[in-house]
Amino acid sequence: MWRLVLMLCLVSACSRKPASTPVVDAGFVVPKPVARLELPDAGFSLAWISEATGLPQVVIDGRAVTRAPAAHYLAAAQVDGLFVTRSQNEGEQLVFLSFDGGSKPVSPPSARARSVSSAGGVTLFESGEGGLSNLALLDGGQLITHPAGSFEPSVAPDGRWFAFVSSRDGDAEIYRAAIDGGQLQRLTAFHLDDVAPKISPDAKWIAFVSNREGQDRLFLVKPDGRGQRRLHSEAAQDTRWDAGEYEAGEADAVWTPDSAELVFSARGPRGYWHLYSAEVATGSLKQLTDGAWDDQLPALSPDGKWIAFVSSRDGNAEVYAMPRGGEPRRVTHDAAADWKPLWLSASTR
Repeated sequence: MWRLVLMLCLVSACSRKPASTPVVDAGFVVPKPVARLELPDAGFSLAWISEATGLPQVVIDGRAVTRAPAAHYLAAAQVDGLFVTRSQNEGEQLVFLSFDGGSKPVSPPSARARSVSSAGGVTLFESGEGGLSNLALLDGGQLITHPAGSFEPSVAPDGRWFAFVSSRDGDAEIYRAAIDGGQLQRLTAFHLDDVAPKISPDAKWIAFVSNREGQDRLFLVKPDGRGQRRLHSEAAQDTRWDAGEYEAGEADAVWTPDSAELVFSARGPRGYWHLYSAEVATGSLKQLTDGAWDDQLPALSPDGKWIAFVSSRDGNAEVYAMPRGGEPRRVTHDAAADWKPLWLSASTR
């Protein structure tokens, strides 16, 4: 149920053009570019995770900006840089990579430092310091602590409140709290799991994933807990995929900048994942990709005009991008896995 490996980043709307790309661990040789970007008309730089050098590393526009001996995972983008999870020696630490050059650790080393959400001048993340998983404010210490753990924070655009997941009441449910940790409110109440909250840009809805219908489906709830409903009214995906090696349903939801739609991946009757979009107001569903392969992990450009995603259509996990309503273009070209795309605010080229 928990898809923690693939849920490490959120796009933050930004405006300033980065001056350069950073490099971590100056004592090690920077790998040559492991991929090439062929999207000059997109207007934005694209970051992703590449395994071309063995350990996962962060790449921006084809240039590796992190390196061994640690593994690095994209966490979140800001105006002036990137948050990256550094994993080494069975521990994790958040590192901030400045677009002006240089890097610095921004969390203590612990068993967990991931699922970063940054909005309204506030940054929250999952911290393993002092427990299974607590929520911590960047430079502000522990915020939400509980023996059952707290996961997957999503900060509201104004930075005043956030949603998160906790099993403190027996199973995974969606909660909200003020940014100081007070005013805790449970938003969902079902005996199965509700996870992966994503607050809309206009802060009117929280999207989340629930298996209450026998497989993972996307639902919506208002920030006060009212108006809970399924995102779209289409029939559930083929339940043959509920068992065995397959995990059925819907995942990877991202909001359009105008909060009118959600773009997500869903597994169809043939067992392949593909991209879909659904209108929030009407529930109208549209399939965006198709074929005998998997398309997952969509990321929307800051202007909402481009979708980057991961596809196995060429026999290997590669990053693709397509304009809304256009055809996919292959971005990465190497034998190793490339995944988890993240758009930046402007071109770094």
